[in-house]
Amino acid sequence: MHRFGQLAVYLGILLVAVGLIGGFAAMFRDADDLAVNLLVLVPLGFLALLTGVVVTQLHRPGNQR
Repeated sequence: MHRFGQLAVYLGILLVAVGLIGGFAAMFRDADDLAVNLLVLVPLGFLALLTGVVVTQLHRPGNQR
C-alpha cells in the first residue's frame, strides 16, 4: 500500500502540472474546449495527491504485518 501511495502522489503532481500548464496555454490560444478539458485534470490531480499522502502516512513501510 505504501508503494501505491507514492505512485498516487507522483500521479497527482503530474496531473496538476499538466492541467495547469496545458489548460492556461490552451486558454491563451483561444482553444476553450481544450482548456476546459485540461483544467479538469487539476482537481483530479489534487484528489490523487491527497489520497497518496494519506495512504503513505497510514501505511508506512515499518508497519508491515
